Amino acid sequence: MDESHKALYTGETTPHAGGGGGSGRGKSQPLDPNAKEWSAKTDGAPEEDRCLFVTFSNGHPIADHQIRRFFRLKYGDCLDRVYVHMPGPKEVKETSITTPQFGKVVFKTSCIPMVLTQSGRKEIKFVVDGKPLWCKKFDLSKSQAFKRNSTPSL
Repeated sequence: MDESHKALYTGETTPHAGGGGGSGRGKSQPLDPNAKEWSAKTDGAPEEDRCLFVTFSNGHPIADHQIRRFFRLKYGDCLDRVYVHMPGPKEVKETSITTPQFGKVVFKTSCIPMVLTQSGRKEIKFVVDGKPLWCKKFDLSKSQAFKRNSTPSL
């Protein structure tokens, strides 16, 4: 039995001819008992992959605590945070809009946003406490409003 077949049966690996080669193969190293524990929050998917952008029908805003309760009842303990954009004085002066129009829901993992948007639908409509809540995949390039005055809540 040659060396490559022997390695398949014994689990041993041998360096390739040419010395080292950088192929990532070789003897495996033991796990580091002092290594930092993996965390989905810090080591998992980036925030933009774990988000849904939410909009409300004009005149029918939904509070962040209502959105949190809705998603927790529907999907369990899945939320990282919820942000509802409150119009500032400058925006009210420019647009005359005084109630929230949009927000962002950040989940602990990317599973829920991925499943909800996987069917190719651009928007998903939920009804939260009798009010429509429109959700779509979060687009980081359109997130300028979230960079200003964002005060996330949990």
